[in-house]
Amino acid sequence: MKRQSISMLNIVALTPLMALLAISITASALTASAQVPGVTPQQGGTDDQSASQEQQTSSGGEQADTVTIQKTAESTVDPLPGHSAHQLVMALPPRDDDQVWVGTVTWTASKPVEVVVLHGYNSTLKPDSSHGTLLTAPTGPGKEVAISLVKTNSGTPVASGSMRFVGNAVAFHTLSGDKFTVTYSLDAVAKPLSQ
Repeated sequence: MKRQSISMLNIVALTPLMALLAISITASALTASAQVPGVTPQQGGTDDQSASQEQQTSSGGEQADTVTIQKTAESTVDPLPGHSAHQLVMALPPRDDDQVWVGTVTWTASKPVEVVVLHGYNSTLKPDSSHGTLLTAPTGPGKEVAISLVKTNSGTPVASGSMRFVGNAVAFHTLSGDKFTVTYSLDAVAKPLSQ
């Protein structure tokens, strides 16, 4: 009789531990199954925000035509040549398929940031001094991008904002080189160029 009560006590004590283990295994399985094949993780970021869709590439290795992202990320050194004194979070990586992103981005940041939109640039055009030159950067052999650098002011003590954009890529940036954290929501669709 005494031996039976000890066994029953062990079963009662082990039941909550087994339930906790089952919950842990289930949570791990859900996390593993939530990973989307073909999704390229973004640099310098943490995925503590839910992402309704973060499909930067499709399973065939091609870029997706639509993205909806919500993410928190920390800045890293801007990888563009000549920009290593700046900090950057790449929110929407560059397209390389003759299409542009058209969308909206809303953000809040730990420090004031600029929004960078990159555009394909025709480097064969050599403007004269009276027309001036654009802010550009090389991205590879024979390739350059033109850079739109949008300084934003929310009119509040919080570094935040929302804007529509059209271009090959979208990033958050600091010319000052100050490191920052940004949380953003972004919705975009790829569209072919008509000209």
